[in-house]
Amino acid sequence: MTRSIGVAVVFLALAAVSWAAQDVSFLSLPPGYVAGTVSLGTNNHAVALAPDPDDDNFIYVAGTFSAALRIVRLNLATAARTVVFNCPTTVTVAGFAVLNGTTIFVSDNWPHHRLFILRDNNPQNGRFNDPGECRQLIQPILTNPGGWTGTAVLALRSGSTRLHLPPNTVLFQSEDDGTTLGEVLAVTNPTTSPAFQPPNAAYFSGFNYGGGLALDSKGRLVVASSFVPDTGKVWVCEDVNQNGVVGAGESNILVGRASKTTESAGLSALAIDSADRCYVSVGWGFGSTAHTDVQQFKMPADPLHTTMTATTFASLNSPYVSAAIFNSPTRSFDPFVVGAGTMVLAASDPSYGNLDYLLTVRPKSPTGARRWRLY
Repeated sequence: MTRSIGVAVVFLALAAVSWAAQDVSFLSLPPGYVAGTVSLGTNNHAVALAPDPDDDNFIYVAGTFSAALRIVRLNLATAARTVVFNCPTTVTVAGFAVLNGTTIFVSDNWPHHRLFILRDNNPQNGRFNDPGECRQLIQPILTNPGGWTGTAVLALRSGSTRLHLPPNTVLFQSEDDGTTLGEVLAVTNPTTSPAFQPPNAAYFSGFNYGGGLALDSKGRLVVASSFVPDTGKVWVCEDVNQNGVVGAGESNILVGRASKTTESAGLSALAIDSADRCYVSVGWGFGSTAHTDVQQFKMPADPLHTTMTATTFASLNSPYVSAAIFNSPTRSFDPFVVGAGTMVLAASDPSYGNLDYLLTVRPKSPTGARRWRLY
């Protein structure tokens, strides 16, 4: 059983028990940062998050809304939300990415083993529920079809010369029920003639269970790998010889073990800010011992030949963070900067119950006194 399936089983079992979710809050934050929440509405909860690439006042949230699995567009300031996709019973969202306002990619979870594309053929309504607007993108390549589970999705709007991938390529991270069978699948031309790059093979493989995908400012791919026996690894990938696949010598384990030796949920979420600082969420425990550390490290100048040590950025009394994103790839995440970005987390309560709000971390805004000191 993969980590995602195991956690899903826990959530389903706990959902059958009638109790009020326990509050989750940050136990520690560095100076210059403040915590907050964004309501999802009573009895609603999030599974996966994606930034809105065209408006960083909004994010997209996949989860349960009004007792049904949906994707909504959420205003971070007002918590107003608009349903953009009502998931049919054949779609369970493990991860997703928004290419633009008319195209969303979804990685389906066990047992369906599918990759979907949502295309809004009527852009005026901003929804993906008309006939033909949800279809399978491409049949995924499965190393072990019985255990395959989708995890993270990443859309490369401008492509990446470092990865030798063209604009609009979409990357899917999978778990194939084995400690070295995790894969990153690259699909080029997804809206016209989807094809794997390289043909009929994984773009990068050989890691453990999936913990997230992200792109740094130079266009390098960062891959988080989680769960036993080698937990908490973070890889960096670059197609140095430009042959369309990450081969020998083109990946490196940046962080050999970000997680604790006693973790139960493992490394579960990855995000990168505009200054190329990487954040990974590592959770463990249950009830009174529930704890997640948000670990941080900076991308080095030569990541293919350097190792890093992750340090704790923040901690919270949740054992599991299912998703972490920044609302903007360009806004600063440093304190006392005008117009700074926001980190958004989807977490569980201390007993793996569902929260009806998201957690946020924002840098403190500049004050008049601090502005005065600059002159």
